[in-house]
Amino acid sequence: GVIPKVMPYLEPKTLWRVMPTVMVIALSFLSTNENPSLYLISGTFMLFKVMEFSIRRMLDEMVYVPLDFESRFLGKEIISVFGYRFGKSGMSLALSGLTSIYGNFGLQQLSWLTGGAACLWMTAAFNVSNKVLSRAEAEQLYQSKKKGGKQ
Repeated sequence: GVIPKVMPYLEPKTLWRVMPTVMVIALSFLSTNENPSLYLISGTFMLFKVMEFSIRRMLDEMVYVPLDFESRFLGKEIISVFGYRFGKSGMSLALSGLTSIYGNFGLQQLSWLTGGAACLWMTAAFNVSNKVLSRAEAEQLYQSKKKGGKQ
């Protein structure tokens, strides 16, 4: 794969920022088409899924590495339940509410909504990625914990 060969040269915070930026670009292109074809829609969806399973899952694990044992596993569970499941359920409810208020949406309008959500994701990713440790900072933290006898 490409990702294992590229990762030694990139900081994780860079990849956290690249993922939503790529999606905003793809969705911007998609939303400029009044009736996007199935190829464009499925290509954008495939791009998102490829990034989710190849990059995001790996980055999720890297975020937890410098944490202590309890924080690592408790944090994963809380994010899994609230972030992923409630996020999907909340978006389903929001889309259901929007369609009940405004009626059905066309593909272009859904692309605009998705692009807006991607812009929010990009803003959040840039803000949160500032808190992700660089490789050097993570290694320094690891060495200090190792010397201090903490696990």
